[in-house]
Amino acid sequence: MASEFVISPEPFIQKCKSLAKAKNLFVDVKDGQIRLAWTEDGSTNKFEYIDRIEAVRLGISYESLVDAVSEGGGAIDINGHYPMTNEIIRSLRKVGLRK
Repeated sequence: MASEFVISPEPFIQKCKSLAKAKNLFVDVKDGQIRLAWTEDGSTNKFEYIDRIEAVRLGISYESLVDAVSEGGGAIDINGHYPMTNEIIRSLRKVGLRK
């Protein structure tokens, strides 16, 4: 079972800095909740995330996250890790979090 490294007590800006350094981005669904997640070491056993409300602050709509899950063959009620879409990557580039 994967353990989560929740960074919610830290300020939002710290999450963004961590996200900017991330090498492995994905969309995570757990118990009907969808969020943008990443790891720095390539392992999905320990990851950090930005929930959907914080993702909206980065210009990533809830619909974009749902689309990524659907395109990855999943659904909101199916726990899993799903690949990023080009739309999400473009949004991250606009705010300077991706190259």
